[in-house]
Amino acid sequence: MSEKRLTIFGICSFISFVILKVSFDIIDSLQYVQMLLVFAYGVLIPLGLQFAHTRRTKLYLSVLNLHPIALLLAIGSFFVTPGILSTILSLPWFLFTALISLYGLWSFFYHKIWTRLHETVIHAGMIYIVIGGGWLVLHRTGSSILHFDGIIILLTSIHFHYAAFVTLIAFGVIGREMHFSNKGIKSLFQLLSIFLLVGPIFVAVGITFGADYPWIEFVAVTEFVVPIAILSLLTLLFFVPTLPKALSKILITIACLSLFVSMTFAFLYGYEGIGSLQFLLNIPLMVFVHGMVNAFGFSLCMFSGLYIYLYQDSTHSTV
Repeated sequence: MSEKRLTIFGICSFISFVILKVSFDIIDSLQYVQMLLVFAYGVLIPLGLQFAHTRRTKLYLSVLNLHPIALLLAIGSFFVTPGILSTILSLPWFLFTALISLYGLWSFFYHKIWTRLHETVIHAGMIYIVIGGGWLVLHRTGSSILHFDGIIILLTSIHFHYAAFVTLIAFGVIGREMHFSNKGIKSLFQLLSIFLLVGPIFVAVGITFGADYPWIEFVAVTEFVVPIAILSLLTLLFFVPTLPKALSKILITIACLSLFVSMTFAFLYGYEGIGSLQFLLNIPLMVFVHGMVNAFGFSLCMFSGLYIYLYQDSTHSTV
């Protein structure tokens, strides 16, 4: 099945999941996180793979073929109480993400990707995603991991699907496609991309030790948020104006502006741990505002805009 058909299947699966959740469950922060995860699983992952893959190898085709089964079983795990059955249902998604990471590693070494920074960023997005798949399994076991409660474990999974997979692939593609007329801007974009490359791990470490050492979480969040904000600004100034289609311009502009909003909330949430100001940005508010804006304002609009530019623009040819 092609990435486009998988995306359409994922949209239908996501809508069905939301309808079932609203009909049969009390909607709280945990339910919202599950919805955001299913949206990433069904819609964003196939789109991201469309941008990130280099060759349609047997391994890559196996990834595509496994996606619908892994998606439906992962969705099923959210309707079962955490435990043995829920864990079993989540394992195919972990296998799916592991195969993506394996494909990313193969492509990285086969094509000597390390010689091209922006392609390295794209491949890092694929490689990171297995961590998100692993944290989904940990959440469905119902076990307590370190000092995390259930929703934090699931938020760690969502972090590696959105912040790692979507964000890295999106800005990696932009860096690859952008025509830099100014060497200074090119150097700045490359420097920020290096910070972006290691950012997801830094944030994960910050979350892990944030309860005891809030400054670690704040530094980690800042290291990731500030480069993303500047990359968004550079995208608006130097990439969006070069796009030939108005719709792709509008979508990527919305994505960058949305990212300013979601990253501002992330920065303020991290600052609350060390600062004297109290913004009252608790987990439920962050899930609803930061999560929803990041999923639909940034991720969906960015991937949609890039898809139009890369695959529906007759003046643009892809390899």
